[in-house]
Amino acid sequence: MSNSTGLQLETRHTFPGRAVLAEPDGSLYIGRNYEIHRSTDGGMTWSFETGMPRSWQRRVIECSRLACRAFRHEVRAMARLGDGTYVAASKKAVYFARAGQREMTPSTVEIVDFLKPPMMFGVGPNDRVLWGEYNTTNRDRPEVRVYASDDRGASYHVGFVFAPGEMRHVHNIFFDEAAGHYWVLTGDHRHEPGFGRLSADLKSFEWLVRGKQDHRTVSVFDFGDYFVYGTDSEHESNAVIRLDKRTGASERIAPLAGTCIYGCRFGGVYALSTTVEIARGDNASRDATLLLSRDGERWETVMSARKDALPQKIFQWGSLILPRGASNRERLIVSGQALRGVDGRTIVADIVG
Repeated sequence: MSNSTGLQLETRHTFPGRAVLAEPDGSLYIGRNYEIHRSTDGGMTWSFETGMPRSWQRRVIECSRLACRAFRHEVRAMARLGDGTYVAASKKAVYFARAGQREMTPSTVEIVDFLKPPMMFGVGPNDRVLWGEYNTTNRDRPEVRVYASDDRGASYHVGFVFAPGEMRHVHNIFFDEAAGHYWVLTGDHRHEPGFGRLSADLKSFEWLVRGKQDHRTVSVFDFGDYFVYGTDSEHESNAVIRLDKRTGASERIAPLAGTCIYGCRFGGVYALSTTVEIARGDNASRDATLLLSRDGERWETVMSARKDALPQKIFQWGSLILPRGASNRERLIVSGQALRGVDGRTIVADIVG
């Protein structure tokens, strides 16, 4: 069977920004520094929606793209609730804004030590918002908490706690409507990466799979009986994986040139992208790539961009950033980070083929 998908991109527009969210009705969202902008016409025009508050020091940082990269001055994660409420996170805090509010308000968070904002938000029944702590410096592996909000992002309480040493951090949480529970994706090494089921009442948790780099991921596509996703490993070769939701059996479908952090569906097309991180072994590629598929089985690279020359630990990994969520329109947005020619830029393109 041929691996060719026949899919191509036709660029319509490019502009400054960072892709953050796609919604089923085709609405697209980008972040511009700490601001959130929305498009309802497939990315051709954009309107300011709301923004996270920022100090005068942060406003000064906005004068320099390199400073924004160094200080991670960006919308890190966001979601939109059923009543139009926005929830968002920077590297330091979480926020919310009711529909029509031009500036977001810091959320009240029940914390024991210091806040470790999420990589992604999960939205469950009745607009319950969940997120898991994401900390890259916890080498002693303390307990990791899942936070929940039942007042649409205004406050968060500890909903579930993973024991010390069980994992490094939470990559993603999302609700499975058919199964009636949440999925929790964790990382990073040895026994830590895995998929687990968290009950809807947040009282019980069980692992489906854990302990392999093939179980380490951030974004997944739900095909009903199985998941398809790209792995996020800096130590082993990365691949597109199919994982059975009942048995936990997994299969490598296609190779990836690097770690996979971002994935999004645009109409009937699934998109994954790779990131340039640690240059070793099978992950030594200096190009970030964008792959598309209509069936989750056959994948083809349709775009690539080379990492720029700046040190990645200070000025970020080289990534092609896809929005979270899913759109029912076959118009794609993707943003460049630390990549030659596209850093800080968003590309809007039609998917053809």
